[in-house]
Amino acid sequence: MSASLMHPERYGPVMRELITDWTEPAAGLFAGLGMPAARARSEAALLVDAGFGLLFAPLADSDRDRADAAFRLLLDRLEPGWRQTAQG
Repeated sequence: MSASLMHPERYGPVMRELITDWTEPAAGLFAGLGMPAARARSEAALLVDAGFGLLFAPLADSDRDRADAAFRLLLDRLEPGWRQTAQG
């Protein structure tokens, strides 16, 4: 991940493909819950981008417990909106 920031011309395409490989299926899942396409893409981007950031953070500070707690909090905040959409 850091290589794509330091050398975007070389590693940027790899990182973009990796993000897309996770974001597009997540957006499809959210759309399957009944979300409008734009919201499904936004929810997927938030989840995937935050997830990658929380994977990267422990490399800097070695605090995996903090990253895990933050990811669980993110899911706690987002999940009610997903359920509400699925229920109509």
